[in-house]
Amino acid sequence: MVRFYKIAPALLALPFLLVGCDQLSGLISKKESAAPAAQAQATRVTTVEMTPHKVDIQRELTGRTVAYRWAEVRPEVSGILKERCFTEGAMVKEGDVLYRIEPDTYKAALDKAKADLASAEANLNVTRLRERRTASMLKTRSVSQQDYDDVKATLRQAEATVLSCKAAVDSAEINYRRTEVRAPISGRISLSNYTVGALLTASQASPLATIYQTDPMYVELSQSSDDLYSLKKQFDERGGSVTSANPSNIKATLTMHDGSYYPAAGHLNFTGVDVDQNTNTVTLRAEFPNPDGVLLPGLFVRTSVVMGQDDQAILAPQKAVLRDLKGLPYVYMVKDGKAERRNITISHAIGNDWYVTDGLKLGDEIVLNGINNVRSGQSVQVVSEEEMQAEQASGGNQ
Repeated sequence: MVRFYKIAPALLALPFLLVGCDQLSGLISKKESAAPAAQAQATRVTTVEMTPHKVDIQRELTGRTVAYRWAEVRPEVSGILKERCFTEGAMVKEGDVLYRIEPDTYKAALDKAKADLASAEANLNVTRLRERRTASMLKTRSVSQQDYDDVKATLRQAEATVLSCKAAVDSAEINYRRTEVRAPISGRISLSNYTVGALLTASQASPLATIYQTDPMYVELSQSSDDLYSLKKQFDERGGSVTSANPSNIKATLTMHDGSYYPAAGHLNFTGVDVDQNTNTVTLRAEFPNPDGVLLPGLFVRTSVVMGQDDQAILAPQKAVLRDLKGLPYVYMVKDGKAERRNITISHAIGNDWYVTDGLKLGDEIVLNGINNVRSGQSVQVVSEEEMQAEQASGGNQ
């Protein structure tokens, strides 16, 4: 006999419940394992916060040294060069005799002018006496008014002749003195372009020599007009945090061609008022003391000019700054747990940092270590410097 038993509905549903529980536990275990996986995908980095610094706003400009003053020595009278009276390359003082031109011709001209003056003065004395006698005779009606007027005119001509002769004497004396060619300024004199026996011409095109005054020394610099505009814009936009230096107090330092620093500081004393159309630059001029004559005219030098000061400057570590294919700088910021690319503008290096003029503000947090593994929009996990160093050390030991 076959017996039928009633099976409770709960027992029939038990296998399905067991299967459902297994699936549910599987889903829970997958979610729990997904969370650590997501955290594992976040790039671990260290960051640095942008804090204010006080820095000088400076520009590195190139230029050449130029003598403070120079003068080309030329003869003012013609003649044969008789003597050179200086040592080439030596220091000369203003008024020193540098050359002597054969003076005989000019001495003779001076003597003749003096003789003509003596003759004119003798004639003037005779004419003056005649005028006095004629004036006395006019009172007694012994001579006519016409006779007196003629004598008076002759006297005036004699006086004019004396004045003309005096001018001729002065001119002859000047020419005679000019046979000695003197230094117009003090300084170091160049090589002589003429030797004794050469024929010289008054105001000739070729100088006899050139004198350079090199203490102080000028350095003429070229600055891009675009850079000058951006600098002015920076002063205007940043307001009180950026101040421009007084033009009369703009300091400058000099770097020689071998990289060494010139010991004495200079100052800017001229800023160009126009832009060179060929080079799009403005000419600046700095003045440096040169008591020992270290600087010579024509040297190529680099000059650092302090244009102003930024009291709220932002300095970004150089290793935190990357460049794109065009060479433009950028950094990665951390915002809401993700990396965000930010293009920046940099001015110049200060130690191991870049001076950032645009793109960042105080309080921004940028990626410092681990930056090579970061991409824009990627999740990042900020760790301490010690943790990063420990991870790198353990990774290197494995």
